[in-house]
Amino acid sequence: GVALMSTTGWAQYVLEDDYTANGNFFDQFEFFNGSDPTHGYVDYVERDYAESAGLIGNNYGKIYMGVDHTNVVGKAGRPAVRIESTKTYDSGLIIIDIEHMPGGICGTWPAFWMFGPNWPKNGEIGMFVQSIAFPHFADMYKILSRASTINQTTT
Repeated sequence: GVALMSTTGWAQYVLEDDYTANGNFFDQFEFFNGSDPTHGYVDYVERDYAESAGLIGNNYGKIYMGVDHTNVVGKAGRPAVRIESTKTYDSGLIIIDIEHMPGGICGTWPAFWMFGPNWPKNGEIGMFVQSIAFPHFADMYKILSRASTINQTTT
């Protein structure tokens, strides 16, 4: 599950959003369905397609997001899901519990990251990134992310 806590004082947090409550996880996100802004070989699909193709699901409070792993990859790339939150935050504690995520398998780049209102100009914070192409990139990315801010102002 995913939860966001906001501060109310020294080391006290209040649950602000629980993305797994009431079984409406996917209602709280927009499905990105344009071409990949990082120029990857992937075909991001809309929610209706993702649901009918079994790329997303919510079973017993466990959220599933995956790729089409049964069909031959098409010209546009492998159908996959990319979701973006409909809410924005400027502070808080984010808790995410991932039961399974693909490892550094060739052709995968599982990630959980946040970005500013004008990406990439306002930066991004990588919570985690895995890649077989750049095995040490994930560690470097975490270090670089700590030095950036998504609220950075630019002129």
